[in-house]
Amino acid sequence: MNEHDVFQTDVLIVGAGPVGLTLACDLARRGVACRIVERDATASRASKAKTIQPRSLEVLDDLGAVEHVVRHGIADLPLRFHDSSGGIVDGSSITVRARDSFRTPYPDPLWIGQFDVEHALRERLRQLGGSVEHQVEAVDLVQDQDGVTATLRTPEGDRTVRARYVVATDGGKSTVRGLLGLHLEGETREAERWYIGDVTVNGLARDHMHVWTSDDGMLVLTPLPHSDLWQLQAPVPSGTEPGTPTRELYQRLLDERNAGITLTSAVWLSVYRVNIRMLTDYRRGRVLFAGDAAHVHTPAGGQGMNTGIQDAYNLGWKLGAVIRGASPDLLDTYSAERAPVARTVLALSTRKLDRTTPHIGGDSAMLGAAFSELADDAVTTGLGIRYGSRSDDPTEGPVAGDRAPNATGLRGPGFTGDLFDLTRGPHWTLIAFENDDPALTDRTDPATVHVHRINTDDGIVDGHGEFQRAYTPRRGELVLIRPDGHIAARLPHDRTAGLFGALPFAAPVR
Repeated sequence: MNEHDVFQTDVLIVGAGPVGLTLACDLARRGVACRIVERDATASRASKAKTIQPRSLEVLDDLGAVEHVVRHGIADLPLRFHDSSGGIVDGSSITVRARDSFRTPYPDPLWIGQFDVEHALRERLRQLGGSVEHQVEAVDLVQDQDGVTATLRTPEGDRTVRARYVVATDGGKSTVRGLLGLHLEGETREAERWYIGDVTVNGLARDHMHVWTSDDGMLVLTPLPHSDLWQLQAPVPSGTEPGTPTRELYQRLLDERNAGITLTSAVWLSVYRVNIRMLTDYRRGRVLFAGDAAHVHTPAGGQGMNTGIQDAYNLGWKLGAVIRGASPDLLDTYSAERAPVARTVLALSTRKLDRTTPHIGGDSAMLGAAFSELADDAVTTGLGIRYGSRSDDPTEGPVAGDRAPNATGLRGPGFTGDLFDLTRGPHWTLIAFENDDPALTDRTDPATVHVHRINTDDGIVDGHGEFQRAYTPRRGELVLIRPDGHIAARLPHDRTAGLFGALPFAAPVR
């Protein structure tokens, strides 16, 4: 870097939705200087996404932003089908609880408006000393070998900001992606378009998701918890052009289905077009992409916001490490790990949509059966996603690349809690099972790697045997957990040297 080159920030984040806010919180708690800008004048109050999955709840827990979301979300929202004659059939919820073997404190997906998730993250960012700069839009980017010069348009005029890295979290119509001449590869289904909006109604029970069946396709009203809002969704009839979204149009959609419901207001209205697209590489030099700026899916399975939050969580610790002096090549692992996840999610959500679409004009039984296939407890929840291939690894329990499961019932001097209580924070975590080797603490930086010895009779005691059931460790085994909660390595006691080889980005080797 030129000695006269002055950076105003380490990372410039463009877009202040849930993805950008997740990244801003993660960087802020690491002490990385970042700015997050948003072209809209105020925080969005549109529902957009309305489900947060278990893995994303774990991310928010680690960031210190989960309490508001858990308090405002609803775990169980059963279906209620209405037909044109006024008949009602009740069904079960379309979300799936994670199986016990995933060992998560948040097994249930929660119904919640995206605006509530954003609120929780904005408040956490404020606690960490950050804030969103509104009415600021990136209009030009120039990269060089040392950083990025961004031109930002503000109400007071254009400003130039010098940053080491820029991260685009500015949605499916990403301005940053356009500035770099990049395009999402895939398909757009022009014939599959949906009306969507946030509305208010009178006299409808908020303890169900309501579905009206029709030859023109189903209409769905989903209550958004802790508000008077409902999200309305209905397909644009095949072979017709969508009308301009208005309260009157949406009222007509209800009237055509004999719903007997009056819309009292409509605060956000839009038309959604099904896109199945992604970037092949989430990095272009010193500019990186996350969330909808990198990939857009069908709405089936409720994956858009969740995949983006998990993108940011993967990227945050890597950016932090590079800013602190790790090789920039570490950033290449971001796309290498997250792009295959997006490809899997795109394929899965597309299959789910394709199985559901033929039934959207059917009766309640057909629709109910189709809805039951929208969720699973592995990919959809995010808990079963791993990085890399397990191949022929003979280790029992989770291995390198897997998400590290929680273990309850741990206790020791001054500590009673779960494994997640030990891993929570921006550090790496080294778990030594029945291993008192002093080199583990002597050769690691306690500011970066927290070493915890879990034993059967002293230190931190596995009181309920939960850790042993979850990990099936051998005596002396080491489990290294990355800052994003995925296992970096599992090594027997006689391979301590291999452990330090797995820590090139975590701590200096003395």
